[in-house]
Amino acid sequence: MFEDNKKSNAITIKDIAVALHLSTATVSRALRDSYQISIETKTRVKEYAEQHNYAPNLIAQSLRLHKSKSIGVLLCSIPNHFFSQVISGIESAAIVNNYHVIITQSHESIDREKQNLQFLSKRNVDGFLVSISTETNTYDHFKEIIDKNIPIVFFDRIAEINNTHKVRSRNLEAAYEATKHLIANGFKK
Repeated sequence: MFEDNKKSNAITIKDIAVALHLSTATVSRALRDSYQISIETKTRVKEYAEQHNYAPNLIAQSLRLHKSKSIGVLLCSIPNHFFSQVISGIESAAIVNNYHVIITQSHESIDREKQNLQFLSKRNVDGFLVSISTETNTYDHFKEIIDKNIPIVFFDRIAEINNTHKVRSRNLEAAYEATKHLIANGFKK
């Protein structure tokens, strides 16, 4: 179970600074292990932070750094075996790079796709991985994101928009090669 985290009980960098008679900048640098701060001060700050269950405010960091360390994924349907494997690959790559993944499903609805895109956009994701819904026949909602210089990579089902990255599979060619291989090896069924 998750602990009940009440905002009033959360300790901040400012609280640590006041308690240790340091500036907030010094506390911040100490927590980030800056070379500018003495080992003694770093130790004091880190011990105090640990004793008082300090956790950085990810929203504040996101606003300050203009990075959320999260990737928005828009899919049509997760039960699809292909997408379950895609999700596994995305999460593996994200974990290695200290990113989080937020996954949404359109259930083949362009309206739901637009809602999901807006939801993820408001959470300041650093980029999008998208397989468009079968209903998607206009791309204005994606163009708005591109105009904000937020990267989008389309895969599987591709939106034909310039200035985006696309990952395509060659299903027809792969099926042809597989069939040719089976015939060449004498399979008849």
